[in-house]
Amino acid sequence: MTRRAAALAVKYQGPLALAVLLVAGWFLAGAVNATTVTILVLALYYAIGGLSFNFLYGSLGIFSLAQPVFVAVGGYTSVYLYNTYGISPWLSLLIAPVIAAILALPVALVATRIGGGAVLTALVTLIVAEAATPLLIAIKPLGGAIGLYAKSPPRPTFSAMQYANGADFVRILLVINVLFLSLWLWWNRSRFGLFVTAIKDAPDAGESVGVPTARMRLAVFLIAAMLAAPAGVVYAQYNLLTSPDLFLGATALFQFIVVALVGGAARPWGALVGSLLITYLSQEVSDLSGSKPGAAPLTFAVVFVIMALIVPRGLSGTWERIAQRRRPSIDASLGPIAKRPGAVPGTPPPAAADGEDLTTRHGLTAS
Repeated sequence: MTRRAAALAVKYQGPLALAVLLVAGWFLAGAVNATTVTILVLALYYAIGGLSFNFLYGSLGIFSLAQPVFVAVGGYTSVYLYNTYGISPWLSLLIAPVIAAILALPVALVATRIGGGAVLTALVTLIVAEAATPLLIAIKPLGGAIGLYAKSPPRPTFSAMQYANGADFVRILLVINVLFLSLWLWWNRSRFGLFVTAIKDAPDAGESVGVPTARMRLAVFLIAAMLAAPAGVVYAQYNLLTSPDLFLGATALFQFIVVALVGGAARPWGALVGSLLITYLSQEVSDLSGSKPGAAPLTFAVVFVIMALIVPRGLSGTWERIAQRRRPSIDASLGPIAKRPGAVPGTPPPAAADGEDLTTRHGLTAS
């Protein structure tokens, strides 16, 4: 491999992987059976919620437990606007993130400005997540405890985002995942991403050189809320309903967080990888148990514990470490190019120190 070819391979490995994922997933959706389609819809739905969590944690180290609330905002926005005003769910994909950002603003102001570190921030967002269900039930136009059922046209239509084949929902969720992953990869190399990195690693130093710390932290929190909302829009149309139990049930928060941590917190690919693995395993366990209600949540918990003991960095973090061990051969082919800091965009960050456990890696220790 020539130096130029090796440099290009490293530089464009992210976009190339996304293109392969999109093309392969698009055709796979139409080739699998109905059961696999259901698994893929659920996995890609969890992946978007997990990605919004990972984006916030990876950017600022904020451990937010309120992401399912913003997913629910997407679902309620879509069904309510369609039922009441006939607004297409496709427009709700643009409207819901704005509403999620507006509702997230007071939460963001508290979560990004309080002292106490990751533990206190997690507690504040957990309170928001727990308070969301009774608030939704109290709002009668949103259907109370029952929720809202999406009106069905005489036949499935594109404008209503209702299809006879579940494969179309797989493709929609796949495109959203790819778009959000592309945004994160761009973000990591952008000026804004560098500012946020400075805030996370050395906030005092960032302020001393003029980085608007408070505004950047607030903006990142709002962007993370906006990233979560589209998942709710599509999932509500897939189920033809939206309810507190669907989006904010007892295991909803747990599932979003687990797919993010198992795949690798703070890493772009973590939520998608973790979600595909856990959702598939939970479905298999559920089938073997005769579809008992507690089988899927138990699978999530068991996989999380196993990963914490064996692969504390998550799947994507472990893969990253393996890739770094192979990197010397690539550096040798690049020669002097690889020795210049930042010469090869896309180079993964240094691996975590040996012996680092999952809770430390994910910022769960009190500061």
